[in-house]
Amino acid sequence: MQKCSQIIESARPRTSIIYEPRGRAREYSELAANLYRGCDHGCIYCYAPLATRTKREDFHQPSVRANVIEKFRQDAKILSSVGEKRPILLSFTTDPYQRLDDKEQLTRKAIEILFANNLSVSILTKGGKRSERDFDILSEKSELSAYGATLVFTDEDLRRKIEPYAAPTEERITSLRRAYEQGIKTYVSLEPVWDPEQSLTLIEKTHEFVDFYKVGKLNYNAQQNIINWTQFKIDVISKLNELKKRYYIKIDLQKY
Repeated sequence: MQKCSQIIESARPRTSIIYEPRGRAREYSELAANLYRGCDHGCIYCYAPLATRTKREDFHQPSVRANVIEKFRQDAKILSSVGEKRPILLSFTTDPYQRLDDKEQLTRKAIEILFANNLSVSILTKGGKRSERDFDILSEKSELSAYGATLVFTDEDLRRKIEPYAAPTEERITSLRRAYEQGIKTYVSLEPVWDPEQSLTLIEKTHEFVDFYKVGKLNYNAQQNIINWTQFKIDVISKLNELKKRYYIKIDLQKY
């Protein structure tokens, strides 16, 4: 078994920025890339500082990864040469449309590189309106594009407290609608679930222009202990089935 595993591992194309996530992250996407180190949205529930072994205060002062676009371009060429069809997620441990991207514009460059190599992209962001600047190229290659927003709160006062520098929820919802109207496939990440009722309301508010929902529980935060996850799983599945929406329930929530 070990020898077979080593053969499979050696057969995989070697890339430096585009990678294959493991564990919980792999449920969302089998390929991903993080163009920045850290994120300036300041969400207090964020798991990424722990995952990247970074002090939270340092994580919230993001930077550009060294030679990231050059490395990303080489990775894209390698994956294209082997006929890769899986979408590349931007991003897991950062946000492709955080405020730093206003200056650096790396996300647009990465999308252009993927499309030039006939590779698919999946965007996941809390950036709201700033992400719309790339809808022109996403809509031109809609067959290679998916646009997703993380939605957690309907209570904007609570959202400002927990996600202080991310876009307001209504702004994210508006961007989802605009992406959908431009022919871009849309999805919502209902993860983390901070308050079950707010998450269910978010489905009601968005179902007419969202193609797919990904639902996962809250982890690594004391708030998770006051939620009846069994009841939430029942309620969210019932709601999504009632509205005839496609969805995926992450394993952490499935087990309840």
